[in-house]
Amino acid sequence: MSPESRVRTWWQARSRGERVLLALVLAHLAIKLVVYLQIAQGQLVGDESSYVNGGKALSNMLRDAVTFTGPDWAEVERNVVSSGWFMPGMAMLLTPLYLVVPDADIAVLRGYLGIVTSLVFLATVLRVYRSLGVVYAGALLVLPGLVPVWAAFSMAAWGDLFAGILVVLLIVELVELSRVLRRGEAPTLAQGARLGLVAIAVVYFRSSAALLVAGLGVVALVAAIALLRGAERRRAVVSAGLGALTFVGLLVPWSLAASSSLGGTVMTTTSVPTVLANTFGDRSQVCFGPCDPGSTAWFSPLRYSRETARATGLSEMDVAEQMSAYARRDVTAASYASDVLDNLDAYVRHPERFYSYLRPDTDPDRPHDAVVDVVTRGMVWGAFAIGAALLVGVVRRWREDQVVSVLLTLSLGALLTQPFVHIAGPRYWTTAAPVLGLAAALLLGQLLLRRTPVDTPEIAVGERDRALGTWLTRVQVLLACGTVLVVIGIMALASAG
Repeated sequence: MSPESRVRTWWQARSRGERVLLALVLAHLAIKLVVYLQIAQGQLVGDESSYVNGGKALSNMLRDAVTFTGPDWAEVERNVVSSGWFMPGMAMLLTPLYLVVPDADIAVLRGYLGIVTSLVFLATVLRVYRSLGVVYAGALLVLPGLVPVWAAFSMAAWGDLFAGILVVLLIVELVELSRVLRRGEAPTLAQGARLGLVAIAVVYFRSSAALLVAGLGVVALVAAIALLRGAERRRAVVSAGLGALTFVGLLVPWSLAASSSLGGTVMTTTSVPTVLANTFGDRSQVCFGPCDPGSTAWFSPLRYSRETARATGLSEMDVAEQMSAYARRDVTAASYASDVLDNLDAYVRHPERFYSYLRPDTDPDRPHDAVVDVVTRGMVWGAFAIGAALLVGVVRRWREDQVVSVLLTLSLGALLTQPFVHIAGPRYWTTAAPVLGLAAALLLGQLLLRRTPVDTPEIAVGERDRALGTWLTRVQVLLACGTVLVVIGIMALASAG
């Protein structure tokens, strides 16, 4: 049989859904290529420099280890730990690149990240397809896979987008765990360890996702204890313990290194005090008065806290806490609520903005790419409308859809806490985008009132499953009511000011 015949036979053996998925994969890769050609000759933007320096430092450390040369710990401390603001996930992802090509330019960096993120994204789509079905996989390929600015972000050295992909893997792991629990069985030790591994990977790329990881972990443990009995429950607790041990064991190296370097206890990041001060406080008072105007609102306070720490003998983290408290001394409930609404607006309004930053500034008068603008805005705004429906909706049909609904609602809710604690901007939606893609598939399935052929059939476990359905409905109602109350409360407080 000729190669052409084999390809034709293989294609004819594919279902209609699989053919659609393959077409979407090709469309995703085509968009990535077009976008790469637009941004390949650009420049590093903002925090990208810190992540790149961290990747270079780790590659130098590995190179020294291979040649039996003493590693330059000062370089690692300076560029990987640095101020303790940035978790090392992206630096670790960049390490192989700089290990092989130490002087890689921007085009090589963008190409490397584009290839790696596409491989991980498509592997995630395959996992979703095998676990949840063709509709969910297709929705993920469309949103975020066909969003032009998401493609651009996938070639940028920030960890937000990569964390969002890993969140999807975490959700899939929990869906499969729920099937095991509904059969009255305990998860295996391998499942527990795998959950811990995916969870710590999410946090390594985006420290603010720790709330999401912790929340889903607690939900999984509570579900296991509630649904299992006797020896199965004990085995589930042991499996959960192994997952927690995996998570903590992989977090400890970073925590110890950062704590030792900065002279205080660091769990994930030290940026919280400065973030809170700049987000909700008086920026003109962050340095107990105006900061050095020669730098940014982020690095001037950092420099001031270091200099003050050296002069007083305190740790720079303690100084940053004092600076933050001073800048926020006049914060009221009304001012806080108003800032939250501003952050939400910034989170959603201009999802395409960073595309112009990533493109090379060869023509400052060049009009913005209207196609990218319109397509990205339309898809992202539509995704957030779907997210709003998810947050206030209640799924009652099909037990597994109820499980997915709860997991997606908790995940999206946790990600949307960022405007409540951190300055938001048109970069952070990339973490939520894959979750919104799964939400679109869930709501589409509910609207069509049917399952796709590859979906896992309902597991009949009698009274236990019926009781689970009741509780899942109650949890969804509680989450929906909580969402509505938060929205009403924030808007009322803001208007009162």
